[in-house]
Amino acid sequence: MTSTATATAVPAAIHKIRLRIIVPFVLLLIISSLDRANLSFAALQMNAELGLSPKAYGLIVSAFFIGYLAFQFPSMAILHKIGARKWIVGSVLMWGVAATAMVFVQSAESLFALRCLLGLAEAGFAPGVVYLCSRWMPKRYRAAAIALTMLAVPVSVIFGGPFSGWLMSLANPLGLAGWRWMFLMEGVLTLLFAIFALKIFVNSPADAHWLSAQEKIWLQEQIDADDATSAAAGITATTNVFLSPRLWAAAGVWFVLIASAYGILFWLPLVVKQIAHRSVLETSVISALPWVGIGLGMYLNAKHSDKTQERFWHVVLPVLLCSACLALATLTSNHVLALGLLFIGGLGLGGAQSVFWTIPTNFLSKEVAGNGITAINFCGNLGGLFGPFAIGHMREATGSFAMPVYMMSALMLLGVGLMMMVKGRNSSL
Repeated sequence: MTSTATATAVPAAIHKIRLRIIVPFVLLLIISSLDRANLSFAALQMNAELGLSPKAYGLIVSAFFIGYLAFQFPSMAILHKIGARKWIVGSVLMWGVAATAMVFVQSAESLFALRCLLGLAEAGFAPGVVYLCSRWMPKRYRAAAIALTMLAVPVSVIFGGPFSGWLMSLANPLGLAGWRWMFLMEGVLTLLFAIFALKIFVNSPADAHWLSAQEKIWLQEQIDADDATSAAAGITATTNVFLSPRLWAAAGVWFVLIASAYGILFWLPLVVKQIAHRSVLETSVISALPWVGIGLGMYLNAKHSDKTQERFWHVVLPVLLCSACLALATLTSNHVLALGLLFIGGLGLGGAQSVFWTIPTNFLSKEVAGNGITAINFCGNLGGLFGPFAIGHMREATGSFAMPVYMMSALMLLGVGLMMMVKGRNSSL
């Protein structure tokens, strides 16, 4: 391609990919996160109706990750076998059915089973999106693209929390309990998005009718060059990927980040309800504030990281900030100050999460990227299993949220140490 053609193709192609691939991914991930996280708002009514103790609730939250972890590698294998379009539509349809069925639960056991099924249906979707971003977006634009997809979680809490609280507060035409009506409406919304996914997605850039021939050539050249760089500098053999200390150190960092995020996600509404004695809708709105910080942190840190092309310190410094703010938040009796510290801590947690995935996609070659990303995400979601359950267990044992928060703060310091192992002697990070 000539330099003039390249200059024309670059901004046009990136803009189209963001609009036609990345933004739809964000919408589906918002729905995925909403169906996963709405349990935390349902708990404000549901726990009393079903007689759930803090320990039982923590176990049910963690049940999602049993199915989620069990089916991650099979889900990625299915993606490679049937292609992106069928895999995306099938995933959304399956978790929409599981999410809708939550309206019928009558016991802790049935809720546990459905949470496992929801986890199985969503398994592989998040790492699949990261992998597909690496197939659509050149490396220099990747942090912002991945950060945009990761904004789905804070957006789902910021807007989904009040939306869930509003649905629970409505007098619905079926006479259902508020939390059951909320599960029904949000589950049906997911099924509608499965139809949207069928209409919008294609398998690869080669199938994208909305990219010009010139743009397709430029994009393939960039992806091929990135693959060659990763192959030269990183892990290239499938047999080596699972033996790499660097990979497992990265997996440990993601474990820390996910454990912290889910600890905040599933327990913050109950903390706010306990200390502030607010209504369901007010609690949902207040609980969303730290997630505004997470969303801002994701956007600002990823933008700056792409601008400077520096990755390592854009993960480490935000993790240290979050660790400090979590610890300090437990030391004040001022509820406004505590929420302010959680907001700042959210800036750090979101900032670290948004840039993290640029690091493993830099040292994993194309041949092993799918397995490597899935392995890291698998371990990270062990954090999702560990975080809520550990908090519930410690909360019940101590009668306080202070000790679980100190545990999360210390865990983040461990994550910083693991990041040092990920970096090693690699100055390119």
